[in-house]
Amino acid sequence: MFGLYFGDYLLERNIISQSQLEEVMKQQQTSRAKLGLIAVAEKLLTTKQAEELNELQKQKDSRFGDMAIEKGYLLKEEVNYLLNLQGNSYLKFVQTLTENNIMTMDQIESALENFKNENNFSDTELEALKSGDIDRIIPVFVDTNIPLAGECITLAIRNIIRFINNNIKLKKAYMTKEYKLDSIAYQQLIGDHELFVAFAGEDDALLKIASPFAKEEFESLDEDAFDSVCEFINCSNGLYASKLSTEDIHIDMTPPKFNKNKTLLTDGDIYVVPIVIDRKQSDLLVVVDHKVEIK
Repeated sequence: MFGLYFGDYLLERNIISQSQLEEVMKQQQTSRAKLGLIAVAEKLLTTKQAEELNELQKQKDSRFGDMAIEKGYLLKEEVNYLLNLQGNSYLKFVQTLTENNIMTMDQIESALENFKNENNFSDTELEALKSGDIDRIIPVFVDTNIPLAGECITLAIRNIIRFINNNIKLKKAYMTKEYKLDSIAYQQLIGDHELFVAFAGEDDALLKIASPFAKEEFESLDEDAFDSVCEFINCSNGLYASKLSTEDIHIDMTPPKFNKNKTLLTDGDIYVVPIVIDRKQSDLLVVVDHKVEIK
């Protein structure tokens, strides 16, 4: 994940070429496997147990390792061992750059300092990016303390990592009262609070959500592809509604819908979180306790 941020910076500054970046990212991707696959390879889990835990993640907001411990399949020490085998995203990216003689360590350290300064990242935020830990990365780009919206956004991003693509790039979130869109899939939640949750963007960007979730390659954003994005939103919001119910906050989910070439308006704020998946940006939109109109 770190390579998407730092790699794009190096590309934009003409420090490395597009082909070099693609090769580094390709090598980096092949060097990391999901925790379940590693556990099976290490003979700490059976294939059946790993598949069971993967399915449980669609029903419960919990990490793979935490669920494996809860089910009694793994010890905490074994999960830590597996996590260490996955490797650090920053170190893997740097190692690939140096092993391919693209940059020296001195050049990397100099570029990294410029990257930090030009993006106004603090030392803590830079370390979060280096860690590859999505729970540490999200607060770098999103104000997670916003009531209801912060939790909703955080959970949606986690679910993208789990079900869509584990190598995404976030951009700084912002607020607006009007949002013009190409295509949108959305759902409204009603009850003790009202929320509007959507993914919007160009067709090819939403396909980056539709195809992986449906496990089917869509050639265009047709009704079936839209339905897949809607189902992902429904899945994510279902997990969020379940979490709120444990806090005695009750909401119901209306059926997801989709639309094209409209403008989203609200008398409050639209929280917009740009998310890049395979170099295509879609925006996660969240509105809390305010009227929403699509015109």
